[in-house]
Amino acid sequence: MEIRALQESDKALYSELWRNALVEQDEFFRISIEDEPSPQIQTKFSIDSFTLGAFINTNLLGTVSVERDVRAKLKHKALLFRMFVHPSAAGKGVGKALVNEAISQARSIQGLRQLYLTVLDVNERAIHLYTSAGFETFAHEPESVKIKKKFIGELQMVYFVTTPDQSFKRDWLKPAP
Repeated sequence: MEIRALQESDKALYSELWRNALVEQDEFFRISIEDEPSPQIQTKFSIDSFTLGAFINTNLLGTVSVERDVRAKLKHKALLFRMFVHPSAAGKGVGKALVNEAISQARSIQGLRQLYLTVLDVNERAIHLYTSAGFETFAHEPESVKIKKKFIGELQMVYFVTTPDQSFKRDWLKPAP
């Protein structure tokens, strides 16, 4: 398996994979095929904004994107998003390889301190993947997304690329005495 940054020439492969994700596994995504009938690579092909693909030969099996926030007070953060592994490659380490490579490349972005993401709380497999990679949940938004007729909650998770200040502790959500 090869993990590499996607290029302009990969747009058709990406679009096909994401259409599959949005049609076949829409219960795991906050966007729908109606929102984006012709999915496009959302990043800018730069060190601060990239999409990685997992390939076996010429077959694109999975993707993940990272985009640094451009606002002055938020440039220390980057969003990890659009993570998807085709069901035929599920359970074979593709997702883990993509997330680990995204973290590795994020470490090379000067001044970046954290990666953050959102994941639907029904997507247990993805939550396990992110947790095993070192992401920590810092918020839960109930009824965040409506899919068909059902409301689904969403978790927000963070991974510190550099050591966080001591003010961030796992128990920070506990109520003050």
